[in-house]
Amino acid sequence: MITYYLMDTIGDLYEAYLLNKHDFPDAPYFYGKIPRNYSEVVSEAINLPSKKVDPEKMVKLKEILLGYHKKLGILTPKVKEHIEHLDEGVVITGQQATIFGGSGIVGNKIVSAVNVSKISEQKNRKLVPVFLVNTHDGIQPEISTIHLPNNQSSASKPLNLDNITEGIVSKTILTDDFNWIEENLAIIKNIFSEFKSSIDKSSNKLFAENVEHIITFLRETYRASTNIGDWVTLIWGIQANILNDWGVVFLPSSHEEIRKLTLEGYLPFLENRQKYIDEFNSATEKIRELGLNPTTARKKNDYSPFFYECPNDGYRITLSCQENEENLTFTGECPIEKRNYSFTLKKDEFNLTSLSNILLPRLDTNHALLETILPVYVRISGPGEINYNAQVIPATRQIGLQFPIYVKYTRMLYNTPWIEKLTKESLNEAQSLFSQEFFQTLGSIAKARRKRDKEQLFEFSIRLCDIIISKMLHAKQINGKATEDFEKYKSWQFGMYDSNHQWQEVSFPWFIMASITGLTDYLNSYKRYYSADSPVGGIGYINSRL
Repeated sequence: MITYYLMDTIGDLYEAYLLNKHDFPDAPYFYGKIPRNYSEVVSEAINLPSKKVDPEKMVKLKEILLGYHKKLGILTPKVKEHIEHLDEGVVITGQQATIFGGSGIVGNKIVSAVNVSKISEQKNRKLVPVFLVNTHDGIQPEISTIHLPNNQSSASKPLNLDNITEGIVSKTILTDDFNWIEENLAIIKNIFSEFKSSIDKSSNKLFAENVEHIITFLRETYRASTNIGDWVTLIWGIQANILNDWGVVFLPSSHEEIRKLTLEGYLPFLENRQKYIDEFNSATEKIRELGLNPTTARKKNDYSPFFYECPNDGYRITLSCQENEENLTFTGECPIEKRNYSFTLKKDEFNLTSLSNILLPRLDTNHALLETILPVYVRISGPGEINYNAQVIPATRQIGLQFPIYVKYTRMLYNTPWIEKLTKESLNEAQSLFSQEFFQTLGSIAKARRKRDKEQLFEFSIRLCDIIISKMLHAKQINGKATEDFEKYKSWQFGMYDSNHQWQEVSFPWFIMASITGLTDYLNSYKRYYSADSPVGGIGYINSRL
């Protein structure tokens, strides 16, 4: 057993527990149930207390979603069927709306949710797969920038959205700058052209066709949308529901009518504000007592459960709350206008109706709002969500809210012809993942999945994690010039284009892998990796080939 799990965050402990590498007696306090494979996820989810939603809200939500999907041209019969069954139960995942559709993590999350939905159907309790398109966050680099691998060095090639102001709500990003999209598509095409020399001549035509298909797809989805939320929905909705008939329901977080429906999600936080603050801080201290670092700061006594959207420029204002016996008064400053905004709520009614399109959820209140319109039984999460929800879940439990089963998706690395060529020509076995043990382990995982041997699948999945992590730790210890082959390998294979990045599917956009698989097989490349017996968490590898 490799002892690489040097605990820093509670997410590290969660991961080590999943892989049988560490005990976690406090798991029920922080997370409730932690299933170890996807079949267990569904079993635990359908054994949760039945969740009810307001019938009138559900009727309205279905109308909104039918119209939204129809407007974008992704209302397939399967989507329509799933919208009709939303009130029976949901598995949800989501991501910030990012230019060009974001990184590979998005496709991985979608497929994880689809896998849970498929298993639930086999267990006669269908959970509808839902993807939250988050456009209520403030604009920041991870929304307005993507990074491409660079054939010349380990440094990435960033593509940026220009002429925007950080902090403004991302729903304000319009998709009407056709000069910008054409300029950036040309850069993407040139990047792919530089990697063409790494591809076998017999596969050059197929690679060129894949790239041209991606360029056209990105261009046409941009031109068919009006804002970044629609663009992201089209990119993933077409892949999930047109190219694959999975019926994923896309939920636009900034839709005005949906914001009205979810308003009451703030009420438990307002009515029990101090109780929530105290338990959140207690959970934070418990994490410290475990020798770990909380990823979210303690709540101060002026905590507000929402942000305020500046009505004049869309800036997401952080509010502070002052409380007396009768009222809660919220204040905050828009740094663009240099103007203060404030409003007061009476404790005996907390009427938020007039604020429906001004209030924005925080990280810790976002899911509670979703629970007011959807019966969510499973939430597919990434490492960041797993970390901060260890502080949120105990606090929300204290104020009467019960969250779903949280599931950390399996991180995925993937192969490309340029990685393979670099490995063969310039690296030794100690540097590269491509050892005999690595490929034997991949083969054993595939065999165990086919045979439905969950014990072997678990054992070899852990072995794959050990191999990958040991190679990554080795890679981190070696620093050279950006143009050196090993530095390029670190960037291309692990996403290590700088000291802050180390995961390929998070570092690079989804269409890097799709250039090899083709658009039609991109999501299916993830789907083939998952099964009912697949372990939760861990690390997988997709040996994608032309």
